[in-house]
This record gives sequence, C-alpha cells and structure tokens, in this order.
Amino acid sequence: MNVQKTVSALAAALVLAGAVSLPALAAEQTAPAPESAAYGYPLERNGAAAAADVPVMVPLRAVAEALGFTVTWNGDGTVTVDSGEMHSVITIGEDRYQAVTSIEGAVGATGPLQLGAPPYVIQGTTYVPLKLFDVLLGSGAVTLDGGRIAVRTASDPGSTQLPDPWTELDTPEAAAEAAGFDLTLPAEADRFAERVYRVLPSGSAPLLEVLCRTGDDRLILRKAPGSGDISGDYTAYAQEQVTAVGDRSVTMRGADGRFSLAVWTDGGYAYSVCADTPLSGGDMAALIRQIR
Repeated sequence: MNVQKTVSALAAALVLAGAVSLPALAAEQTAPAPESAAYGYPLERNGAAAAADVPVMVPLRAVAEALGFTVTWNGDGTVTVDSGEMHSVITIGEDRYQAVTSIEGAVGATGPLQLGAPPYVIQGTTYVPLKLFDVLLGSGAVTLDGGRIAVRTASDPGSTQLPDPWTELDTPEAAAEAAGFDLTLPAEADRFAERVYRVLPSGSAPLLEVLCRTGDDRLILRKAPGSGDISGDYTAYAQEQVTAVGDRSVTMRGADGRFSLAVWTDGGYAYSVCADTPLSGGDMAALIRQIR
C-alpha cells in the first residue's frame, strides 16, 4: 500500500513570518540564497530555473505531529523532535541541525548540517526549514507538489532511507587531507582492533571522526572547526560536571562517577569523546590531554 502523507493545509502557513508561499515560487525572483542554503528547494521563474535555492519555512509542531513526531521544549532555547527512531535537537536562532537514529544497523548521526535558515519563533509558533523533515525521514522523502507538501514515510515501499553522509578514508593522512586538519589520537585508541576514519563535509566546517572499535566496544573521537557539542549524543545522562583539564574546560557526562561523554573547545576547534565503556573522571581527563 502506498502510504503517502500530504500536508496540504500548511501551504497557507508558509506565508506567515516571511516564509515562502508555495504558489509564489513559480512567479517571483528572489536574491540568490547563501551557500548554506544548498538544502533548499530550487526556484523557478516562468518555468525557467533561477539561480537560487529557497529554504521553505514551516510551523514545526504542526508538521512534526502530523508526521508522527513529538515536539518537546527543553527550557534552554532548544527543542527536541522525536519519532522514537529518529530525533533531532534544534537550537532557536542557529542554522545547525542534526538527525540521530536508533534504528539498528543505520548510521548513528548525520553530523551538523546547515539548512539555509535558523529556527525562529513568532507569536508562540516555531518555524523550521522544511528540509529538516527530509533529513529526518530520508533524502527525497519530502517534495513540493503544487500547493502541497508531500511526504513519503519509511513504511512506503517507494520511500528512501537516511543516506550515509560520511566519506570513509583508509588512513589518518587521507582523512586529515579531506577534512583540512588532523586529529591526534590518545594511547587508549591502541587497545581497539579496528579504526575507521570518516569525514562529514558540511560547508566550510567539515567534521572529522575516528571510530575505534573491538566488537561492540567503541571509542568515538570527533573534531570540527568552531565550538559547541559536536558529539551527536543526546542521551540524558544522570551526571554532568565541568572539569578543568589543563587549560581546557571540559564537560563530562555519565553516571555514578564514570563518564561516557566529554565535549570541549580548544584552539578554535570543538572536540568530543564518546566511550561505550564508561571511564573514571581521571581516566577521561588523561585521555583528553593527549587529543589535539
């Protein structure tokens, strides 16, 4: 059975708060969109392609709940969108998005993406780029059809799955060349049987990841230009503490004095460490001191 959901009533809502009206796309020319709008929709004027990709903004709760997601305000300027298998935490005012999946065998996280416009709130309604749902549901899942927003869900045989956005490299040198910077590994990485080097292209701020694993035991190290949490780990840990490690201020998260996640910023780069086997605060700090 073709399970295609159509959100036609939202076309009128797109006119609000500076959003793009769907019928207007075929008739109006706009200024070229910034490079970060590569995830927008193509613009045509009188049937001819225009040199712009338009980030169409939609009301978050109305669209998300129509597609089976729950929407939760976290009280800190962030909003969680969750289907049980796919979720994203967005920050109001930041053009920085990420999809995380708990589906067995699927890619763990897309990594940070720019969708052409930040989420914003007007009169109590949060607006996000429509492309956010294309990221959450799989590339090509969302299409604009006249005045309708058509969405193919994962249960549709014709739907697409979340693509793997990472580029996997054979050597640390190749990964460093692709990313434009290197990542120094700690001695702890030597105890793992396998290392996987991956780069996530993301505009001017690529993300470099090294996955160290033996069986189901993993250590995931990430580095990217900028600041903030790049881990892609949205687990609600019972314990969080900020610790000075040398001249770095490191946020560690875990439970019962043992930590599975650490994030920090140093020298213009954001870093993260995720450990399947939780580490003591001292062991986590010793590991962090070796990472550059």
